Amino acid sequence: MKKITHWLQLGGMNIGSENEKKQWNNLIEYVKNNESEIIVYNKNTGDIYSKVIKLICIESYNDMDLDVNSNFDGSIRHLNSKPKNIEICRKQLDYFQEK
Repeated sequence: MKKITHWLQLGGMNIGSENEKKQWNNLIEYVKNNESEIIVYNKNTGDIYSKVIKLICIESYNDMDLDVNSNFDGSIRHLNSKPKNIEICRKQLDYFQEK
């Protein structure tokens, strides 16, 4: 099957907020239930608290079983392209599962 790369953004200025926890939980559940691969990145811009996620899976944007761009609590922002000024985070998904 063809692998598709999605760029997502989680978190923001309200670090540790309930909404951010829901975003991480939604992403973790997605990874558990779908054949996918995740790489967590830091943004090297003004918003140091948000994380960029590279999600590689077999689902297209329209078919993803993940709450993206819905504006509900826990919804994850789907980006149109790979952001500039990012670097791989030393802490990957297993770290955020424990939070």
